[in-house]
Amino acid sequence: MNLAKEKIETTTTFVWIRNDGIICVQVKDNAEVELEDSIQTFEVVKKLAGEGKKPVLVLTGIGGTITPEVREFSSSERASEPTLAEAIVVKSLAHRIIVNFIINFNKPARPIKLFNDEKEAVKWLKEMERKYLKSKAA
Repeated sequence: MNLAKEKIETTTTFVWIRNDGIICVQVKDNAEVELEDSIQTFEVVKKLAGEGKKPVLVLTGIGGTITPEVREFSSSERASEPTLAEAIVVKSLAHRIIVNFIINFNKPARPIKLFNDEKEAVKWLKEMERKYLKSKAA
């Protein structure tokens, strides 16, 4: 099985590598994400990233919630291991509030930014990847 070409379904997400090398996490509509779900998605991202770090694009679904344990885990060093930067595209004010809370209070151990537009999110991820690769080459 070529993981890079297939969408991998978890309990609450679909995860795949886009043609540009960005790992995409599509959260299912109305997903009630608990810690076990977040760890399951993390394991898929880690497997797809391989030995290095990859940019990650998260596309939130419509509705749904996450638990405080998910907020804590998603901000941890462990959850940041395979991710060089994370762009989260939100569709609702509720998701915007949750993500802003995570960024400002949980302070994830990786660059993370909130977007309304997927194209802008991808542009930022590519810029972050360029900076990361440049710093590794120095």
